[in-house]
Amino acid sequence: MGLLVCALGLAPTASAERAPMVRSSEQASRADTLRYSVRAGETLIVSLPARAGGNEVTYEIDEAPALSWLVDRSFMWRTLARERGTLPVRLRRLVSGRADGEVVLLVEITG
Repeated sequence: MGLLVCALGLAPTASAERAPMVRSSEQASRADTLRYSVRAGETLIVSLPARAGGNEVTYEIDEAPALSWLVDRSFMWRTLARERGTLPVRLRRLVSGRADGEVVLLVEITG
């Protein structure tokens, strides 16, 4: 029972106050990184690229904070007034329904 509680305590959560998970260098090198800034308490709206490598792409959320959502190629996140720091949002890029890499949105939340 103690192991179960310990394992649950280590599960990743999406919080701007928590350090981002460390990914392998191979995964990081395959990811495209886009940087954004938003004031705490405001909504971030990102229009994601429609094409990559000449192909039309779609996206799926891999890891994102609460109060965020993805509609087609628009990513939106309503930040909380108390949030600060830089948080990675991880999206899976798809070409013809197949995984084609990762897009990381590095979002800096300012006061």
